[in-house]
Amino acid sequence: MSTIQWIIIIVYYTFLTDKKESVFMQKKYNYALISGGFDPVHIGHLAMIKDAKKIADKVIVLLNSDNWLVRKKGKPFMIETQRAQILEEFQSISEVIIQKNDGDDSSNNAIIDFYKSHNNKSICYCNGGDRSHEKKIREADVCKDLDIDLVFGIGGVHKLESSSNLTKNYLSNIEKRPWGNFHIIAKGNGYQIKEMNINPKNKQSLQKHNHRSEYWQVIGGHGQVRLEDSDIKLKTGDNVYIPIKSLHRLENTGSQNLKIIEIQIGELISEDDIIRIEDDYGRV
Repeated sequence: MSTIQWIIIIVYYTFLTDKKESVFMQKKYNYALISGGFDPVHIGHLAMIKDAKKIADKVIVLLNSDNWLVRKKGKPFMIETQRAQILEEFQSISEVIIQKNDGDDSSNNAIIDFYKSHNNKSICYCNGGDRSHEKKIREADVCKDLDIDLVFGIGGVHKLESSSNLTKNYLSNIEKRPWGNFHIIAKGNGYQIKEMNINPKNKQSLQKHNHRSEYWQVIGGHGQVRLEDSDIKLKTGDNVYIPIKSLHRLENTGSQNLKIIEIQIGELISEDDIIRIEDDYGRV
């Protein structure tokens, strides 16, 4: 699957779980553990996170390392610190722990370490997707030894619409701007995803956002972003994370359109949440 297909899938989801599966009404645990690479976050992950929060006071993500992803698929799509930053933006997640000892291709050591500092608390280990039986769970024996409950079916059953169809279902018309254009691909509570096209030798305003962070994936072209006091060169395949309230400015330094997939995450997603400091088009 291509980079743009993964990015489109990241936040485009609707819960299709049958009401009979919505049994998580009363919180049973102090902590719900979820492990994985989250490279990148997709709709199944988001569904798991929401369901885990329904059964526990706090959701803890045990994030697999870059080395784990190298062994699994050759290289990480996003480095572990970027994956952690994006996950930390979700309100349902209390903490993200980057695993330092997952050389056995399991999360056993991370589970043991977490248990040692929380052994007087009730803990469960959440499983979704095709991890439907303890025989498929490498962490099953460790969880049993530590009296950590294995919980299955977290996230329900979700049917992913094909990426090719998603790209056809834009949620808005193309919005023109002095620097180029954008259109919204998907949106929902707490997120929005755009495709942006910056014309050659044009730049956006120097700006910041009070209510959202952003993740950019470069799909085509060359450019650079000013991020606080740093200037970062961009090319196809690069990605950048823009923390909330960080000054930034995107510029196309090439001779062709700079195409960016932008993921916005925050409590308030609005075009009004743009505080411009400098602008080439008189919009300050």
